[in-house]
Amino acid sequence: MENGSAHENVVKVYNIDVPYKPSCEKTFYMNTRALATQAIHAVLSNGHSLSHCLPLFKKKCKTTQDAAFLQVLVFGVIRWYPRLEFIANQLLEKRIKQKDSDVLYLITVGLYQLTDTCVSEHAALAETVEAASVLNKPWAKGLINAILRSYQRKSEVLKQILQSNETAYYAHPQWLIDALKIDWPDQWKNILMANNTLPPLSLRVNLQKNSRENYLSELEKAGFPAAPIPYTHSGIVLKTPMDIKRLPGFDSGWFSVQDGAAQLSAGLLELAPNLRVLDACAAPGGKTTHMLEMEPNLSELIAIDISPLRTSLISENLARLQLHATIITANASNPTTWWDGKLFDRILCDAPCSATGVIRRHPDIKYLKKPDDLITLFQQQTQLLNALWPLLKPGGILVYATCSIFTKENDACVQTFLHATQNAYLLPISMACGLSKTVGHQILPGQNDMDGFYYARIGKKIR
Repeated sequence: MENGSAHENVVKVYNIDVPYKPSCEKTFYMNTRALATQAIHAVLSNGHSLSHCLPLFKKKCKTTQDAAFLQVLVFGVIRWYPRLEFIANQLLEKRIKQKDSDVLYLITVGLYQLTDTCVSEHAALAETVEAASVLNKPWAKGLINAILRSYQRKSEVLKQILQSNETAYYAHPQWLIDALKIDWPDQWKNILMANNTLPPLSLRVNLQKNSRENYLSELEKAGFPAAPIPYTHSGIVLKTPMDIKRLPGFDSGWFSVQDGAAQLSAGLLELAPNLRVLDACAAPGGKTTHMLEMEPNLSELIAIDISPLRTSLISENLARLQLHATIITANASNPTTWWDGKLFDRILCDAPCSATGVIRRHPDIKYLKKPDDLITLFQQQTQLLNALWPLLKPGGILVYATCSIFTKENDACVQTFLHATQNAYLLPISMACGLSKTVGHQILPGQNDMDGFYYARIGKKIR
């Protein structure tokens, strides 16, 4: 099931927990499939991110149920699009023209309902066909009906056929599959399968306000069972994703939403009282707030990000958690525009990357990233490291982090920096989860149910 639940009477996805009854399908706003098609078109044809465009389409929904169902459809189709497109093309007598790509997207919306949801087949067909009229493509109604009914007849044969096509079977672009085979020859299949799973709702308990054990007890009392995230000090994972505002202590700052792998960064910095810390590329502020929770007696923590919208998210998170940091909107790679000349004891360089370690949370990454992006990102990452290094005190520590799983952005980038920087040396990472690399440490997607993350610790020689 795409909704990640064995209970077919509930849709549970991405902070939404609402009743969903297939027998009452007509209660959904009839444009939901059309809205889903428009959102998919915005991603696949226009290159918009889901995080940007989906909220805009959800605002057009009449009810919370409509919005929940829209999200199920859009995330599901985007996650499985290479497979759904392959099936559609097997059933089509001739390819659909580019100008009618929304018809193809609507067909995949219909196929997704038939393959991965508990929507009744009758409702899936009838409402998807009707959506063609909403999209001003009434001529396509007969075609869509024929394709979906053909799938019902041939589904078992098609399942066998798609196993012979890597792109369709693993639901990833071929360039991404090939790149993973090179970097991870023994793990690439597991990575691809992990990318297609639904991510857990992971939280970080604010230890300044509560203990993990006490908060787990509070959740149990409230009817929200959860469990500790292994290898973390304050991480927990809810057994059922839901609206976080319903959880105990949300307004009081008892917790933050943060994946278990991301929670490991603050501990690598060896924080202590009176240290001056820089969090570069800090938005939305999860690591910033974690550092302040771990060590409330820092002399100063500066959080910098290039986007005004994203720095506003840092402010919101700090306010909810009742924490304070200095927030700067600027390009971290150009310190001359923002640095006050005072050295930092610790720097967290959370570098811009391909985000290939978090595809399960952001399946649109499969299509928004291209092979050439890795070259551009490597240049940006190297530039950022070189720019931040002079800001670190001798004896200080810089932690380089990405949510990528590609060697070029991780091991190779840090190795290039170390070779070119005489007063830099590699510090060890002792971490029970993930994989030790020659340079740094890698957590792969799905390992201990975590996102994919890379870390390297770099020390600055005193002399």
